[in-house]
Amino acid sequence: YNSGLTAALDVYLTRNDLNNELTRVSEQETEKTKLIRQLERLIGEYPKGELLVNANLPLLTTDIPVGLPSELISRKPELKASWYQLLSQDAGLAYAHKQRFPSIVLSGSVGDSNADIGDLLSGSSLAWSLLGSVSAPIFNAGRLKANEEKARIELKQGEQLYLDTLYNAFSDVENAITTEKNLKNSYYTMLAAQENAKIASTLSFEQYQSGLVTYTTVLDAQNRSFEAQSTLIKIKNQLIANRINLHLSLGGDFTTPSLASSPAPKAE
Repeated sequence: YNSGLTAALDVYLTRNDLNNELTRVSEQETEKTKLIRQLERLIGEYPKGELLVNANLPLLTTDIPVGLPSELISRKPELKASWYQLLSQDAGLAYAHKQRFPSIVLSGSVGDSNADIGDLLSGSSLAWSLLGSVSAPIFNAGRLKANEEKARIELKQGEQLYLDTLYNAFSDVENAITTEKNLKNSYYTMLAAQENAKIASTLSFEQYQSGLVTYTTVLDAQNRSFEAQSTLIKIKNQLIANRINLHLSLGGDFTTPSLASSPAPKAE
């Protein structure tokens, strides 16, 4: 510009883009520090904002295995909790049903140590008495029936809740698998776009130096290249977040077997 080789407009456009990018960097540094403090709190440390993190996002190197066994999903804590709740409600129904029937209690006591054995067996002795606990179920028949019906309804609700939890878990897994496939396609497509944008940026600058294009064309090409790089980083971040969600939906990784002490629940 001082030598009269470039127009003042080109210089100001370049300065404008530089200042805009410096502002974006400052905003991103602020957001980065906030996230680091959140991470420090999650790991039980004081939120100083000084935790060192890898500046580069890792690229997933392993694919989702084909034909994941459905038993993997049984490790999900929400599914286990729903299953055990269902077992508890099933036991509650059995107890409520049992309470509707009378129970007979036989009570034997020897009142006199000198009693003749014949008297004990004759039925005339008071040493043995037959107590029939039949009055409570008769007088409380309505309430006991209502308790059983309530327990039956709660069991039905528990079954539906378990099935909803199970199907939601399967849906989350299926969505995560589909999302990863689509994100990988987007990643490789954007990777090609980034290479094209980088080449276009280089060519536009060379043409500008030769006087074939204006500097606005150079800035436009550079912006396209930066946007492609930014989009590529976002897709990598989405891939990692989606893989994390997949493991959460499965209750673990692809290879960890179910614990022997916690058998996989099966819907009846």
